Amino acid sequence: MSSDHLQPGGISTPRAMLFDLDGTLVDTMPLHFQAYRDVLGELGITLSFKTFMAASGGAARETIPRLIDGNVCALSVEEIHRRKVARADQLFSENPPSKLPCAMLLPAFARTFPIGLVSSGSRRSVETTLASMGWSSVFQVIVTGDDVQKGKPDPEGYLKGARVLGAAPEECLVFEDMDDGVAAARAAGMQVFDVRKTLPEWRAELDYSVTRVA
Repeated sequence: MSSDHLQPGGISTPRAMLFDLDGTLVDTMPLHFQAYRDVLGELGITLSFKTFMAASGGAARETIPRLIDGNVCALSVEEIHRRKVARADQLFSENPPSKLPCAMLLPAFARTFPIGLVSSGSRRSVETTLASMGWSSVFQVIVTGDDVQKGKPDPEGYLKGARVLGAAPEECLVFEDMDDGVAAARAAGMQVFDVRKTLPEWRAELDYSVTRVA
């Protein structure tokens, strides 16, 4: 593990590991995009992949208004999310996502450290992905977007995960792939490993061109 990707500066020996899921351990972002694109397309709203990536990072209740981006929409955020989850379930069953390089760390770390998962996804979405990967019993704590009042970049999720694992924030090492996630971990006072330089080429190129949607 190169120290070049660790934020903030300085490396101390961690006592617990916390992982993001989508885009960090599993290459699910294209599938989530397709699900949102299909649902919003039925409502007459066009969604580009670049816009999707720029709007992603927080919980669905925060992300969906960014995706709608001022367009007239007859459905509530909750109904859009319900339809998106149903569509994503279908897509995942047809084409299960692949593991990303960071996932190779899980077997070794699970034998050595308490490990947790902190995702912005809904619990249903997270559990579907974990089941498809065979990871349902890997993590000692799973914090989803349904379990927090404020999604990333707020540190609530990571702080909750650390408490359950019995580790102080400064004793945790977080693995993240999004600006909001990195910001959440840093705000929690944790060390962060930014996995983006280990991701597929399409993602590395995209990260240089995306402007965050407010």
